[in-house]
Amino acid sequence: MTRSTGPAPGEATVEAERVVAWLRLPAIALIALGQGLAHPNPHQTGFLVTLVLFSAWSAGLLAWLYLRPLDSRLALAATYVDIVAISVLALLSGGPFSHARLAFFLVPVAVAFRFRPAVTAVAAAVTTAAYVVQAAAHPARGNPETARFILIQAGYLAWVGAACVLLSMLLERRTQLVNDLAEARSRLLGDALEAEQRERKALAEALHDEAIQNLLSARHELEEVAEGAASGHPALGRADDALALTVHQLRQAIFDLHPYVLDEAGLESAIRSVAVQAATRAELELDLDLRYGKRHPQEQLVFSAARELLANVVRHARATRVRVDLFEDSRELVLVVEDDGEGFPAERLTERLADGHVGLASQRFRIEAAGGSLKLVSKPGEGARAEIRLPE
Repeated sequence: MTRSTGPAPGEATVEAERVVAWLRLPAIALIALGQGLAHPNPHQTGFLVTLVLFSAWSAGLLAWLYLRPLDSRLALAATYVDIVAISVLALLSGGPFSHARLAFFLVPVAVAFRFRPAVTAVAAAVTTAAYVVQAAAHPARGNPETARFILIQAGYLAWVGAACVLLSMLLERRTQLVNDLAEARSRLLGDALEAEQRERKALAEALHDEAIQNLLSARHELEEVAEGAASGHPALGRADDALALTVHQLRQAIFDLHPYVLDEAGLESAIRSVAVQAATRAELELDLDLRYGKRHPQEQLVFSAARELLANVVRHARATRVRVDLFEDSRELVLVVEDDGEGFPAERLTERLADGHVGLASQRFRIEAAGGSLKLVSKPGEGARAEIRLPE
């Protein structure tokens, strides 16, 4: 859960603000219904005007939170508007005895899961003080036992505020623990990917420097035998063809193990190479739109995902066309692989995982562990679209 700490709140913080904005509306309705009960010294006109203004503010804020980015300063301002509005409504409808006073309890609770403990403590203190001030300013303060009633209500508010501060502290600790676990997972993922790439590179170099060189030497020996023979034997030609095919297959395997083009030319060139190979192998029409000329710290992860997605298209999609896009959007690297194949229902992914096909699930886990996302959209007969986003 992301807490409000700066001008760029996370998705969880925006969701929390929206929840609080929705909660204001039934609270306003309850305040309006409570006005129909008996109150000492009510001011109906002022109460209704204030209630209408507060309702308009709440509705406008709710709309704003869905239409515009959230600024943490707006969240703080909304909290203080709540305190002021509730104080005025309570003052105009019975002061210490107003049923609107119960809305004061909403403020520290709403603050606790949105802000840090220090802010929650300040909000709780201000809320308690606001109740005491408006209660002391109301004519009903002259009633017998009023001072005792105000003290008890203020005590309840302070108690709820203290509980909300403790709740905020617990939430902050859990948030920090989640962040630490996420960072640890990211480090472990990075170490695992680095170890995997080292092994892939070592194996690719061994195949290139030993196996392929031995096969090329064998082809050379066969050519010498064929030149020295009075008449070429058909078996020599077949053996040479088999060696040539094996060398080609090994070179393809070396590229799959460790694409040197990724190290030398970057992500755009590497994805172009693997996309062309996949389209050629499956006889697909290929549309490429690659507009990412920069280096990315997770480019090996993106390339691995692209290779897995294209392999799925080749093996399962029964497509005639595939499109690959690579670009930057809002400081994120975006990779899109889309085909016009037969598609599949959503439950097919679960079935494939049950059958042991974990390639796509593994890629999703790695991408999410690196702070990105993988979204897959498909319907039977309408192809499939995979979109990967990773922060830069």
